[in-house]
Parts: sequence; structure tokens; C-alpha cells
Amino acid sequence: MEKRVVCAYVMILAMATSMILRLAVLGGGGELKAAAAGQSIYTLEVGEERGIIYDRDLKPMVCNSSRTVLSVVPGPETLASLKALLPEAEFLQDLGLLESGKPVLLTTDAPPGSAPGVEAFSIPIRYSPDQTAPHVIGYLDTQGQGVTGVEKGYDQFLRSWGGEIKTKYLVDARGGVLGGEVYEIEDSRSPVKGGVVLTLDRDIQKMVERAAQKLGKGAVVVMEAATGEILAMASCPDYDVTNVAEALDDPDSPLFNRATAAYNVGSTFKMCVAAAALEQGLTMDYEYFCGGFYQLEDVRYHCHNRMGHGLLDMTGATCHSCNPYFVNLGQQVGARRLYEMAYALGFGSAARLAEGITSDAGSLPPVSRIDSGELANLSFGQGKLTATPVQLAQMYAVIANGGMSVVPTLCRGVTTDGAHLTPDEQSPTRRVMSERTARSLRQMLGEVIADGSGEAAAPQYLTAGGKTASAQTGTYDDEGQEIVHGWFVGIYPLESPQYSIAVFQEGGGSGGEVPAEVFKEICEGLFLQNSQTLAG
Repeated sequence: MEKRVVCAYVMILAMATSMILRLAVLGGGGELKAAAAGQSIYTLEVGEERGIIYDRDLKPMVCNSSRTVLSVVPGPETLASLKALLPEAEFLQDLGLLESGKPVLLTTDAPPGSAPGVEAFSIPIRYSPDQTAPHVIGYLDTQGQGVTGVEKGYDQFLRSWGGEIKTKYLVDARGGVLGGEVYEIEDSRSPVKGGVVLTLDRDIQKMVERAAQKLGKGAVVVMEAATGEILAMASCPDYDVTNVAEALDDPDSPLFNRATAAYNVGSTFKMCVAAAALEQGLTMDYEYFCGGFYQLEDVRYHCHNRMGHGLLDMTGATCHSCNPYFVNLGQQVGARRLYEMAYALGFGSAARLAEGITSDAGSLPPVSRIDSGELANLSFGQGKLTATPVQLAQMYAVIANGGMSVVPTLCRGVTTDGAHLTPDEQSPTRRVMSERTARSLRQMLGEVIADGSGEAAAPQYLTAGGKTASAQTGTYDDEGQEIVHGWFVGIYPLESPQYSIAVFQEGGGSGGEVPAEVFKEICEGLFLQNSQTLAG
């Protein structure tokens, strides 16, 4: 290694001597004027920045680390400076870049340091390989333009808070730097860090992403029940924002945001049927005898318990997720009232969560196409009905907050200084169901976890309520097995609900297994984080 360093010293000394001799030869007259006329500006683009994407508490979601960029003028003194500034391995690796004699940029993890012939700059790194909320944040192309997510939707605004750094050198016709130092540093970066403020909570988002890994393929949405603000949104598998090309070739489609895509929802929809029935005047005491199926004309709608559940009230039917009970209940409610309740809860409507991010509308059959058979299917969440994890979280938020509508959102507003929020205009709310109906639904959801199909979702701290689903899709895998999605959607804590949580597992089968376990882990994580906040 020492031999290479000595060779580099000799090379650079030779370059410097040649330059001095050249200047001496130019000593006077027309040749000096010709050299002056041949001078030009040599520019290096050191780096660029754009506005910050913040979480709800103005914690940065991007640019959480930095790198050092050195703008270097080759020369004997510079070489000695670099040897002192850089780790030995980096120094030896960069020697070849200095052979041209022209100014160059070197990147290092070493902290910035000034030296003759060296200008050092700290440049933020936009993303990390384990970037938080990649499906929400999105990513940039090679030109620094937003391609997906918030980066795309707020591209112009984020650019307006950006800027770049350039170093300029005065060089002669041969490219040699005159004076051996930088001629001008052009820095157009904003001194304050304005940007977009999301509804996400960075700490909750990280916790949810860890829990969601158990799903394999699926999604989780955690919503603030009172407002519809999304505190966490995770789609898995996720992807490395710094290596998008790899994700494009992945057969599991990690770039696809499953949290905003529509799927069959199964029994999670039964709470909509129950809400419509209670609003119509039926009570939780309404009974039906389940003999293992419901007969409608020449079609049987089977219960998962082929022996039947016997006589059930509404709470018992919810706990055991009895399909015949809810098919019967749907027939009592009727197509129009069930459709109106579903639509009021957000089904069948797309939601613009933020600029650049829209949640699918899903599929809610219009009233004119809901005959008795379609109504039967709809009553236990099957048939033509599809919805997104966002829509399921939205429905359960209404149940949690006492019956008031919420509008799902991912954006709180903007900041012009990184310290104060300028909030977006709030969407108006309206009553979707009575407080009494919402309270009854919460009671039923609590029983599902306490003594029903959702026992695996019971958190260690406080209590929760929720509903399982094993949603048939009508599609089959290569082995001829029907693909069944697993869901667990619920509210936490049950006594005074703050959160609505939707957990979806693509092809997961039973919602009472992995989705319920993920729900439990998230509830416990929320409790612990709130406890730490109060303690702090």
C-alpha cells in the first residue's frame, strides 16, 4: 500500500511541476492573453435535497442519515489531506479518481472535515434499505422526480423546499485548476426544512411493520377511531426503496400496496348487517335456529358448523360467526337498507388518502341488482362484495367512536419550518348509526374475543373487540384448492376505543389464527407505546 501512496505523490508532484513550467513559459504577451481567454468554469454537482416527509409529530420519515461528499482538487497537499481525512481503504480506492488532474467528488462515511484543496459537505440520504412505510412514502427516479406515493403526489411542493449544492472551479484549456482552490460554492438549499406532514405515527408504523411480517402476504391498517387518520399502514411483503429493480422481478409483487386494494371480506361485513338490523328496530335478542344451513328457494347456504348451532341470538351468532343466522337477518333487513348502511360506512367508494395515494372503491352491488340470492351472499360478506383493509378499518372506526362517520386520510397538512403544522381542512362528519347501536356492536365484538372465534386476539393489556373472517374468493391455486383470505378486524381498547385495526392475510385461510395473533401483538404494542409516552 505504501508503494502506491509514494507513486501517487510522485505523479501529482509531476503534474504540479508541469503546471508551473507552463505558467513560466506563458510569461508575457499574447500567449498569456490566449491562456486567459481559454479559462472556463468546471462545475461539480455535489448533491441535492427536497422537502421532508414528516410523521404526525413532525418526526422525519426520510433523510434520517447522511453521507459526506468531498469536492477535491488533485494536488500534493490534497493527497496528504485526504490521507488524514479518509479511512485507509477508502483512500487507496480513491487514488485512481485523482489521476485525471481534474476536480472530483468522493463519497465517504467519515465525518466532514476541511483541508486544503478539499471542500466537505454533509448530504442527507433520502432513504434507508429498511425504509419505514415504503408504500406510503414512495420513491424517486434517477432524475429526482417522485414516481409513487407521497413523493409523486407532492412532488412539486417537496421540490419547492429543496435545492442543490454545486462547486465551481476556474480551469485552463487543459482542465487544470487555477489557484488550486474552489472558485465558487453555489448552495440553493433552504435553511428551513419545510415539507408534508402525514397522519402516520413513525413509532407505531415501525411496530406494525414488525408485527405484519408474520402475514407473509397481507396488510395492516391502524386508524384513529375518532378522526379516520391512519396511524400506520403496512403492506407485506415490503420492498427496498434503494433497490426497486429487484422488487419489480419479485413474483410476490412487493410494490403492490395491499392495504389499498380490494378483496373478498367475508364475515367482517356481518357487523354492517347487524348495524342495519339494529337501526331498523330489531334487538340483540333477535333469535334464529341454525340447523346447519339456510334454505332459500332451491339453494342452501351452509354454516361452517354443518351440525348447526341451534338457537342463537345476535351476540351468539356473531361469536360463532353463524352464516345462516346472518342470511336470515339480511332477509329481515332487506336489500335497500343494507345497501344504504354499507354505503354510509364507506363501502363502494374510493378514498383519496393523500395526493398520489387512493384506496380502491371495491365492489358494492347496487340495490337494483341485489335479488334475494345476492342479498343472502351479501349478508355474510360473500358474493360480489369486495373491500379494502382501509374500508374495513373505516367501518370499525364508526363502531368504535359512537356511530359518527370518518373520512380516512394519510395527510395532516404541511409545515414551512419543520416545527409547526398548517393543518388540512377537516372533512365534515355525520351520524351513521345511533350511539346505542354502536354500543351494542362493541359489546358483540367484545364477546367474540372473550368467548368466541377471536380468542387468539385477546391482548395481555386491557380488552379488545373484533371479528374474524375466512373469506372465500372463488379462485383456486395450482393444486385445485380454493384461495381463502384471513381477516381480523377490531377495536382497542374495548372500554374506550381509540383505535380501529384491520389485519388481512392474503390466502391465509382462518382469520382466527395468524391475523388474530397479529392483532393481539399490535394492541399490546399500542398499550406499551402509550405507557412510555405517559411516563415520559
